[in-house]
Formats: sequence, structure tokens, C-alpha cells
Amino acid sequence: MKFLAVITIVIASLTTMSSCTTRMGAIQQMQNLAYDMRDNGQYYTVKDWKAAAEKFADLRRKMAKYDYTPAERRQIGEIEGQCARYMVQGVKDGAINGIMSVGNEIKGILDGLGIKY
Repeated sequence: MKFLAVITIVIASLTTMSSCTTRMGAIQQMQNLAYDMRDNGQYYTVKDWKAAAEKFADLRRKMAKYDYTPAERRQIGEIEGQCARYMVQGVKDGAINGIMSVGNEIKGILDGLGIKY
């Protein structure tokens, strides 16, 4: 009986740790995206901006599945703001406007965040 209880606790702990890793991994991936846009955005092609916009949207969908603490939500908001700022810069530089669908997609993301460009 004790053995079964120990196994149950171990499985529950591993599930919780895996969930936490995934939750925090999504935040880290968003931070890495922000760093990449900051460091390399000036060299992005239209294809690169499209990939960045898609990754940003995918990460937001992934993070929406988890319950984050208020502190984590604040961190996520700051990182999303950084990403949005770099996307706005891409719009202003005209790098994104080369293809309307990419520009409109990124503008839609910015509109959804309530960011003026």
C-alpha cells in the first residue's frame, strides 16, 4: 500500500514539474524571440518577419493555456511589449510593408495588443 502511494506521489510530482517547465519554457521562448528581433530585426527579410509574427502568435496561444501568477503575467506583458516595439520598428522601416499580407498580419497583432504605430 505504501509503495502505491509513493508511486502516485512521484508521478504527480513529475507531471507538475513537466507542466512548470513547459509554462516557463513558453516565456523563455518569447524572450528569445524578443532578443532575436532586437538583435537581428534590421536584417530580417519579409520571410523572416512573417516567421517571427507566426512564432509570436503561436507562443501567445500556447501561453494562454496556462495559469500564470500576476508576476509572471507582468513579465509576459513586458516581453510582448518588447516584441511589439520591434515589430513596430519593422513597420516604420518599411521592411514589413513589402508584402501586404505580412504587414497586415503584424499590424493585426499590434492592433490586438492596442499598440499604435
